[in-house]
Amino acid sequence: MLKQDILIKNGTYNKNHAKVLEQRFVDDDFYDPYDLAQVKYEMLRSARETNRNIKEIAGKFGFSRAGFYKIKYSFEKSGVSSFVLNKTGPRKARKLTPKHQEFIDDYLTENPTASSENIAEALKKGNGLEITKRTVERYRSIKSKSR
Repeated sequence: MLKQDILIKNGTYNKNHAKVLEQRFVDDDFYDPYDLAQVKYEMLRSARETNRNIKEIAGKFGFSRAGFYKIKYSFEKSGVSSFVLNKTGPRKARKLTPKHQEFIDDYLTENPTASSENIAEALKKGNGLEITKRTVERYRSIKSKSR
């Protein structure tokens, strides 16, 4: 697995790597403009160790002045772990209420070979809930793991 694949997987791939103009990232292959965590850390370190203007420093590392202060605040609050992006999106199920989950469980009891697509259609007909078959698949997967 390539380093860039690992960076993408762990949320530290710098999509704006071309904007990193800081000389050490250009001259020295130790510094990797694709590694967002390293870019952020080196930007904060550069600001601390030099008398350069924050806007200038942030620009050299591919960030705005406001972005610099947001990164600095997060770092002071959470340390290096703040450089890893948190997963976006919902954290828990939103569409399948306990009532809908019970409907699925009952439907599967009566129709044990039903596909997730059939269940989604039945939910739409019976409860007016439009969900994708993937939502049903996720619920079934979670349900089977809890047994």
